[in-house]
Amino acid sequence: MEMRAVEDIAIGRDLTPPLPPLAFVLNDAALSSHCSACFSTLPPHPFFPTLLQNPSHVRKNTPTPLYCSPLCSSLDSPRHFSSGESYLLSLFCHSPPSTWDNSSDLRLSLRLLYGFREHLRDCSVLPSFPGSTTSEQRLLLGGKKDYPFQQIQNVEGPDDYLENKEEQRENMKSCCHDEIVRERIAGLMTNRERLIFEATKKDQFQGINEEENPNENRDDSSESTESVLERIREGAALMAKARRMCLNEDENVEKEEEFVVEEVVLCLVLTNAVEVQDRSGCSIGVAVYGTSFSWINHSCSPNACYRFSMGLENNEQPRSRIVPAAKTGHSENDNGLMMEGQHLYGPRIIVRSIKAVEKGKEVTIAYTDLLQPKEMRQAELWLKYRFSCCCQRCVAVPKTYLDCALQALSAVNPDSCKSSINEIEKLTQSFGDAINDYLSLGDPRSCCMKLENLLSHGHLIDELLEPKEAKSPPKLKLQPFHHLSLDAYTTLASAYKVQASDLLALNSEAGSQKLEQAFNMYKTSAAYSLLLAGAVHHLYMFESALVASVANFWINAGESLLSLARSSFWDSFLNPGLNHIEFSSFPTQKCNRCCLTDTFEPNLMQSEEIKRRISNCIAKETSHIWSMLASDSRFLRLIQNPIDFSWLASAETSTDLQLHVAEPAVEKGCLPLKAGRRCNEDQVGMNLIEVGIHCLRYGKLLSTICYGLSAEMNYYTTDYRECINNPKVLQ
Repeated sequence: MEMRAVEDIAIGRDLTPPLPPLAFVLNDAALSSHCSACFSTLPPHPFFPTLLQNPSHVRKNTPTPLYCSPLCSSLDSPRHFSSGESYLLSLFCHSPPSTWDNSSDLRLSLRLLYGFREHLRDCSVLPSFPGSTTSEQRLLLGGKKDYPFQQIQNVEGPDDYLENKEEQRENMKSCCHDEIVRERIAGLMTNRERLIFEATKKDQFQGINEEENPNENRDDSSESTESVLERIREGAALMAKARRMCLNEDENVEKEEEFVVEEVVLCLVLTNAVEVQDRSGCSIGVAVYGTSFSWINHSCSPNACYRFSMGLENNEQPRSRIVPAAKTGHSENDNGLMMEGQHLYGPRIIVRSIKAVEKGKEVTIAYTDLLQPKEMRQAELWLKYRFSCCCQRCVAVPKTYLDCALQALSAVNPDSCKSSINEIEKLTQSFGDAINDYLSLGDPRSCCMKLENLLSHGHLIDELLEPKEAKSPPKLKLQPFHHLSLDAYTTLASAYKVQASDLLALNSEAGSQKLEQAFNMYKTSAAYSLLLAGAVHHLYMFESALVASVANFWINAGESLLSLARSSFWDSFLNPGLNHIEFSSFPTQKCNRCCLTDTFEPNLMQSEEIKRRISNCIAKETSHIWSMLASDSRFLRLIQNPIDFSWLASAETSTDLQLHVAEPAVEKGCLPLKAGRRCNEDQVGMNLIEVGIHCLRYGKLLSTICYGLSAEMNYYTTDYRECINNPKVLQ
């Protein structure tokens, strides 16, 4: 299915009203911090579920939903208990399944199945089959009341399916649309055949009407296929057991046909569920939405994005600007299967244009991270959804500049750019291991040392070796826009900040040396935040679909720089006079160079000239502070300017990327960018504030394109006045 625009739509316009979910749950980790009904942060004394039954099989110490108010508790508690969610949490907590580390998808599936059953409670009598109720038969039959369920479900594997494939093809030529709705529930594709069967023998086992290119790179190893199959089967069996416990029935589930219904709904959730994020961009839950959202297709160069609106439903219901591309051929209500979310609470989703869309053109969103190269995107889409993307970006020949930049390498020896796949895989593994030191092992110091070496030299160097004993110069290095470089910048910005905090925590009465070490780590963290924003902005100039990412990176960079400027470290050992600067005057000042204010309309942000003028202004201001920010990092000292990358065109290394860079933005007379120059500290502090304000303002303006100015999304439209007057003080 696909959705199209019913009119010409400008950039930065809501395409749908706030759409309520069909079902939703918090992640396991968020159950104790967020309301399970409205997803808001819990008050100091939260409310427990309204107990409607005695869950005799639920063990003590089982996690339970919490609520921010009695109203939220009364709205959500019945679904929690009646769906079997409480029993699944008990089973999951005390006997964790081997293939699941979070119960959210399984709990979401139970809630969704409960909603389907309630919706189909009054359906007509249908032929029976093992392990299901009458409403569940209708659910799986898809509205064709006399179609024998056994013909499409008595299949144990790909071989059995293949025996019936030709017959099914012939049947489909003459069948009406109602007969093929069995692949969907409530209009949503289950994808069960592809997730469970098709990947096993993809060359023989192609889905009906499938148009994917069989030559695309896919993660179709037997190990991956088996793990997906095992995960679905184990999860479905656990769901069936929880439901039987809820109904006080025999909880033994042994045969696969005893959890077919649960398996189908779980596949639907794995295919259609959306990760719900809070205002800071952290994942707090998952939700499934109706066809108004779920029928929007994927593109790696989308023209729309989506945001979430939390809290209870309000009366604002703007009209939808998108509709299905074609009528489905049957009445949406003739079989009771088509339904949209009707919750008065929960995370509502809003689709918004990030590019201008002409009337009749398809509206698309991204299902994957757009800052990944083509091969990684294709592998992830195949693994999760079993399709290969054929969007304009993916089929471009030659590759788009963005995809080339995300894999760009450089080397002293021109022949080294033509590196073997093994060398690139080794480098990728080294980056992954370094990041894992921080994320999994909690060792930010090791992570920082390894990533600095990899970025600077292309390999790891033993810090204990004398310089003359160090390894020979590398053959291979990454360009600043390489996707591994971007991952490294993100990690280093966080790891240096954590390392500094740990240093101060271990030395509560730290001397000047420890304070200076911590300060250097904080400014290095801010430098990597600024470099990340600048690098992604360079890519954004060639693919405007990156607007959400670049807006958040600019905001993060601005917050880091302003926190650094207002840090009490300046009082401790640098320049005590800096904190006496009148910060309140900065927000009201209009930049005379780029005319950056808060009044740009989203349509104006389409102008390449405006975006270039703002980034050039930030690059010029950054030239006054970069040598100070970069002074304690080997790699950052190699970066002449983190915003203006024109210096790369004349770098003394060869590259496999034909750089598209403008003329240098820094005018003559500006401070040179050589590492080690010590600037006047008063001026550095003033420039930190100016760059920070520019970053926040620019990030705020870009965020209005993808998030608008709704009260729920205040995080994305950060009030820089608040950041300046009440910054996140580093010490």
